[in-house]
Amino acid sequence: MRIVKSFTLFCYALLLPLCLIISSSSAYAEQIAIPKLSHRITDLTQTLTPEQTEALAKKLEALEKTKGSQIAVLMLPTTGEEGIEQFSIRVVDEWKLGRTKIADGVLLLIAKNDKRVRIEVGRGLEGALTDVTSSRIIREFIRPAFKQNDFYGGINVGIDKISAVIEGEPLPAPAPTSNQGHSANYADDFHIFGLHPLVWLGLLVAGMILSKIMGPWLGRGGLAAGSAAAALLGGTPLLMALLAGALMVFIYSLLASRLFWDIAGAILQSGAAGGFGGGSGGGSHSSNDGFSGGGGDFGGGGASGDW
Repeated sequence: MRIVKSFTLFCYALLLPLCLIISSSSAYAEQIAIPKLSHRITDLTQTLTPEQTEALAKKLEALEKTKGSQIAVLMLPTTGEEGIEQFSIRVVDEWKLGRTKIADGVLLLIAKNDKRVRIEVGRGLEGALTDVTSSRIIREFIRPAFKQNDFYGGINVGIDKISAVIEGEPLPAPAPTSNQGHSANYADDFHIFGLHPLVWLGLLVAGMILSKIMGPWLGRGGLAAGSAAAALLGGTPLLMALLAGALMVFIYSLLASRLFWDIAGAILQSGAAGGFGGGSGGGSHSSNDGFSGGGGDFGGGGASGDW
């Protein structure tokens, strides 16, 4: 009898760790995966139309350009066994919305089938977009629209109200981007050997025409002399101007080479067959493309609600 009891206890001792592992694995499996952040508006329920998604994304893009704050919207069917508050924290921990050290990110999270919504606020905005303010935005603006199944209207007005609070905050100015400030005129200010690239292109075309009329050697000589003279007039030192002339002749010779065009043709043909960049959806730019977080830092501020 003692042998049977001992054997039973031994089996329990072996099975208990296995049961704990299976139980923890099952709990982990019940967690809904966090989608990758690549858009300002992420709709996993296919509720919003492409036009609605684009319109909302443009609003958020404009806010980020003027104030620097990042707002993202995530709409998914359910958060599973996890509460919306816990799921929201997991999202912002991974997405890292807002600027580093400023922590001015906001997440608007909608669990459509659960009929739950949450505004998660970065630490840098908790003094303005308080729990009370967030709750009021949900209760008075988002919830009534959602109850009418007007999800676009609810998200739209929610973004407007959140943005209005952020716009009233004295946040640090956003860093200039390639589409702002003096960077927008970069192409106009860019010069090579003292001349605009279009001038060099014109000289190259003139050299090709001259070569057709007077022969390749006279054409190349005229191109070298004309390029060097143009660079000198543009304020380039003599040695650099002579180098510019030599480079123009080299470029002309390269373009006149049959081998160059054979290689270029093969590359283009390979690109046409395999496709450049891959993917789908065309090459048009969207305000909802190429979005990423800045720094994060959320402390659980915000509010949740239902409808």
